[in-house]
Amino acid sequence: MAVFQTYDATTNHEDLTDVLTKIGDMTTPAYAKLRKVSARNSLHEWSTYTQDAAAVNAQVEGATFQYGALTAPSRLTNYTQIFSKTFQVSQTQQAVDPAGMEDEYAFRVQVALEAIGRDIEKALINGTANSGASGTGRRLKGILAFITSNISTGSGTGRALTEAELNGLIQDCYANGGRPDWLLGSYTQVNKLAQLLTSKKEYAGSDKEFVSQMLVYSSPFGRVIVEGDSQIADDTLAVLQKDMWAIAQLRPVTKKDTPETADAKNRKATTDNRRDTGTGQQSASRQTPTGQGREE
Repeated sequence: MAVFQTYDATTNHEDLTDVLTKIGDMTTPAYAKLRKVSARNSLHEWSTYTQDAAAVNAQVEGATFQYGALTAPSRLTNYTQIFSKTFQVSQTQQAVDPAGMEDEYAFRVQVALEAIGRDIEKALINGTANSGASGTGRRLKGILAFITSNISTGSGTGRALTEAELNGLIQDCYANGGRPDWLLGSYTQVNKLAQLLTSKKEYAGSDKEFVSQMLVYSSPFGRVIVEGDSQIADDTLAVLQKDMWAIAQLRPVTKKDTPETADAKNRKATTDNRRDTGTGQQSASRQTPTGQGREE
């Protein structure tokens, strides 16, 4: 007797759940948590001043005043970078009933904005400055490129992170006038920090939960928040003073419908930023580099 099986059927309903699951890391700690300031040009500039080192200062009675030369503040720059995502949804697709969303077009707007956020995060961390040209987009200078001193590279390949090395790096930042309060590292480095904690944690048999997590590190020089960032290379940990960084926005993120050129609805999400202390639309970042550090 022949058995009619699902393989033979052509009219069974599909089993498509009305749930849409997004895959991928959506976190953007630098873009989300650094303060936002306004830029007024595609080249953003700011000033820094280095204090004189302490000196022996003992004057004789009745001394005639002597006036030394003054040092001018340094001028730092960064470029705004234009970030953009475009997409097109056909009018027919907007009319049907897709699973997992109420509106295909609204969903694509959300996806584009999240994608721009990740692109901005990547530039804020890893960007290399480029002034751009008629056929070349400007690029902002990222956090790691701004840090040119207080860099601990250690020795050997695949070396383990040590508490002494980390404390030494934080000490270098303090010695140069910084007051770091943020450890921003790859998930690999955040895991290594947790392992430093685990190796020194006493575990009682009566405990029902073992915690292997480091959210705050209390160094000999103060407390620092620990946070992971998927855009940082696996071997890198940045030691930062958060209030010395900002994101200068020439044009904040906007959504704009573009002219219809087909039987579809078009939209562009764009921003102009730079990271300042220099970022997206056009964004850039800026930084006062003294007292920041990174470990590689």
